[in-house]
Amino acid sequence: MAQPDNTRTIAHNTFWYSVEMLFGFLGALIAPILVARVMGPARLGYFSYMVVLTNFTAGVGAYGLPVTTRKYMAEYLNRGQAGLARSIYWLNFRLQMGIAAVLTTAALALVFAAGDPSQRAISVLLVLSIAPRMMGFVPSQANNAAESMRRNTGPSLVGGLVTVSLTLVSLWVGWDLPGVAASMIAGPAVEAVLKIMSVRTWLRAEPEPIPDALRRQMWIYSGHGIALMLLNVVVWDRSDVLFLKWLNHDPAQITFFSTAFNLTERLLQIPTAFASSVGVTMMAQYGRGQEKVKAMTVEGARYAFLIAVPLLVGAACVGGPAVVLIYGERFRPMVPVLSLVALLAIPKALSNAPTQLLQTTANQGFLVACGCCFGAVDIGLDILLTPKYGAIGAAIANGTAQTLAAVAVWIYVYRRFELNLRLGSFARIAIAAIGLAAAAVAVRQVVVAVAAGAAAWFVLLRVTRALDGADWQRLINIGRSAPARLQPLWNSCVDLVAP
Repeated sequence: MAQPDNTRTIAHNTFWYSVEMLFGFLGALIAPILVARVMGPARLGYFSYMVVLTNFTAGVGAYGLPVTTRKYMAEYLNRGQAGLARSIYWLNFRLQMGIAAVLTTAALALVFAAGDPSQRAISVLLVLSIAPRMMGFVPSQANNAAESMRRNTGPSLVGGLVTVSLTLVSLWVGWDLPGVAASMIAGPAVEAVLKIMSVRTWLRAEPEPIPDALRRQMWIYSGHGIALMLLNVVVWDRSDVLFLKWLNHDPAQITFFSTAFNLTERLLQIPTAFASSVGVTMMAQYGRGQEKVKAMTVEGARYAFLIAVPLLVGAACVGGPAVVLIYGERFRPMVPVLSLVALLAIPKALSNAPTQLLQTTANQGFLVACGCCFGAVDIGLDILLTPKYGAIGAAIANGTAQTLAAVAVWIYVYRRFELNLRLGSFARIAIAAIGLAAAAVAVRQVVVAVAAGAAAWFVLLRVTRALDGADWQRLINIGRSAPARLQPLWNSCVDLVAP
């Protein structure tokens, strides 16, 4: 991140990905809130359960071939071998089509063999949404490999708009949950088609044969990616819901945990937008030269921490009144769940950068081992806690596993790559976060609490000097991409928080 060109590339990609995430956040917030208020927590229990299962199945397609596509396309595009990059793309795209067909067929068979007959229509529709979601992953990562995340923004916005519109229509005309499930097919299908078309517009080099040695590297990398996803889903992606369904007889507990987790994940999309942009540039930088990748890891984690902490700490502090206001009195038991999930998600935001480093350098083996170890921790804690404590127990189990896994990953990359962790800077950001929490908790009214927390946050960033001269320079460089009329305002804001 030290070079201005990398800084601006990351800033531009973060902007476009943030726009995509913002509209996705609003869509994923508004529609589920309306559905939850209409249906209630008990009726949503089975629907939430099936959404988790189909998300998990579609996620299988997100970690293997798509991540391999981004890794090797970025490397060879930046080595000037666009023809080889094109061959990598089309090989992985065809394989992804086959995998999507197999997984969708297998899931449909399970629905008819073991699913709840009274919920079959919903289950079939949700399963059919797996294929279009999987097909959009490879072209999306191809655009990322070219360091052009803006090419994914338009398709994502259109697809999200289709999903939300059909959801609202379904509630309006009384199509109930089957209509909501159908909207989850249409939106991803439109998004996938538009992303495929976007890749065709720029990837036109004459294809080159893929060497056998490179094919072997890709299969190993892809296998590690799939194994990593299967293991990480235990730690990160709510396999806790399965234990809530199996070990706790209150279906509302599934809704409370799923809703709190979804809200937190939406907040995490903001630092994730930055982390993803850093990861894209790290893989491209690896193709151009590997010296700067280690420094980008620490700086990427620091900025992700700077973005994530006020969001997650703020959600934990003001989440109670906000939950009751937005969802209604029936969701009051979700308040402590949201606070726990939000605070224990902070390590997840910190783990993105070292994970990107290990993926960039093709060192995913440790991540697989780490997932095995802390997946077992999560399962053990779920078995112990969810029968009695329900969603709160699931939140503790999930968050504890996240924290331990993040610590383990950081220790590993620190020792392997000899990183300068800059712990003092992280500590100063943490002090500002404590001040934010104190100011927000001291005020009962939601809007005033948010304003008080924000004011304390920015003041303490300045007082503790959490941002230094290098940060000032990076932020000023980013501001130079803004319209000329806005640059003085941006520079003044930067001067307030960064000396």
